[in-house]
Amino acid sequence: MGLRGWFERFLGPAMRPAAALVLASTLLALQSSDAAAADIQVVVVQPTDQLAWRYDPANLTVTTGTTVTWVNQGTAPITVTSPDGLFDSEQILPNASFSATFYAPGTYRYFCVPYPHMKGTILVTP
Repeated sequence: MGLRGWFERFLGPAMRPAAALVLASTLLALQSSDAAAADIQVVVVQPTDQLAWRYDPANLTVTTGTTVTWVNQGTAPITVTSPDGLFDSEQILPNASFSATFYAPGTYRYFCVPYPHMKGTILVTP
């Protein structure tokens, strides 16, 4: 579910403007591309054992304004999805990437929708 769908499904009309403001201040730039520039790169690792699939590194500490790019070097599509609805890559095909820039301090959790055992956390410090 994309951000618009999340707003429509989980937020009533009265909360949409406030949620949009929080979202905009948290993540100013999201992009999906085949060759995105980044300050930090997270690689999707897909060894033979599917239960060993993971983001590498899974946990990062970055400063505000850092762009993180997830690169799918595996053979299956994955996602980078915030359970809090803050960002969603949609499907990232093999050899493609997704980037997010983190402007607000905080802890940002994420997981892969098709493979929910794949999880990660980004701690953003001032």
